[in-house]
Amino acid sequence: MAGAALDALLDRITVLKLQQKSIDAELSPLLEQLSGALEAGELDASFSHNGCSFCWSAGRTSYAYPEPLQQQEQALKEAQRLAVATGAAREKHGKAFWTIKPGRS
Repeated sequence: MAGAALDALLDRITVLKLQQKSIDAELSPLLEQLSGALEAGELDASFSHNGCSFCWSAGRTSYAYPEPLQQQEQALKEAQRLAVATGAAREKHGKAFWTIKPGRS
């Protein structure tokens, strides 16, 4: 890719990422209001509006484990680090992707 074309590509990506950050900031309180309407029984957990489908999800479940299990987890992590260091663990890679974050202002 030529220098000017690459600069134009990067400029467009950075503009979109900044717009995305602004949109996310504006969208967050609106989604909280939407959740409030769901909790108040004003709407269903799944519905359509203006050609968009809305579906509420409770979020991922996570667990707080008792201390003995946390200790076992730490021992396993240490064994994994050792396996990597000694070459016993086989390296594999997931799908490649870009991470693009706006610079700090």
